Amino acid sequence: MVVVLYGLIVFAACMIGSTVGIGGGVIIKPLLDAIGCHTVEVVGFISSCSVFAMSISSSLKHIRSKTPVSPKIVLLVALGSLGGGVIGRKIFDAVFERVDQGMLKGIQAVIIAAFVVFVIIYVNTKNAKKFRIKNPVAMILTGTMLGFLSAFLGIGGGLINTTFLVMLFSFNVKESAVYSVAIIFFSQLSQLTTVFLDNRFEPYTPYAPYILVAMAAGVIGGLVGSKLNKKFSNKVITRIFSVTLVFVALVNVYNAVLGFTS
Repeated sequence: MVVVLYGLIVFAACMIGSTVGIGGGVIIKPLLDAIGCHTVEVVGFISSCSVFAMSISSSLKHIRSKTPVSPKIVLLVALGSLGGGVIGRKIFDAVFERVDQGMLKGIQAVIIAAFVVFVIIYVNTKNAKKFRIKNPVAMILTGTMLGFLSAFLGIGGGLINTTFLVMLFSFNVKESAVYSVAIIFFSQLSQLTTVFLDNRFEPYTPYAPYILVAMAAGVIGGLVGSKLNKKFSNKVITRIFSVTLVFVALVNVYNAVLGFTS
């Protein structure tokens, strides 16, 4: 029953995430944490696998549809996210070994909630400050920061990607969604590769049914979401983006309270 529930959550999250560029992990992780059936580490791994699967299906859909993107921005930011993803995963593992489960869940929830509140305010502020980064080194450093936060928080990074792409590259939400999904692919690839190279898959083998169902749901959700991204206007996508984030913020406040009081 829990496997089915996970599958439904991942499908809905990845569909919405692929549509607006927040990836799905920012919805998946808080909800699975709130259900409380698995540890923070296992939930983060399930979230990463499902978001990675979503990014593959969604990116392929955009490639087939010939969605216009700048290869330079995608490649340089993605290159940075590869390194940032490895660093973020290493730091998460170090913190996981030293901090109480409830405390770690609370810390992650507070950071995510803070980002969500900032994003809601920024995206809905008229004439909000925007930049137009063109320097290749700045693009790589941006990707490193995004990859690090993505891996450490276990959310795929879409929420953070979309916001900083809007802020730093002057994209609208619809445009940034396409770039965000591509960046998610590379950041999650680096994180999962780190787990593989460190030979740390064994602890997750008992959860194989959850992981496989989540990845399948992520693929389907990504395909549906990429179609909706093409169909909806930027105004509609921005509205969905904002409503989703309010929901995510409330779930993370609940998780923070639960984590610090458990």
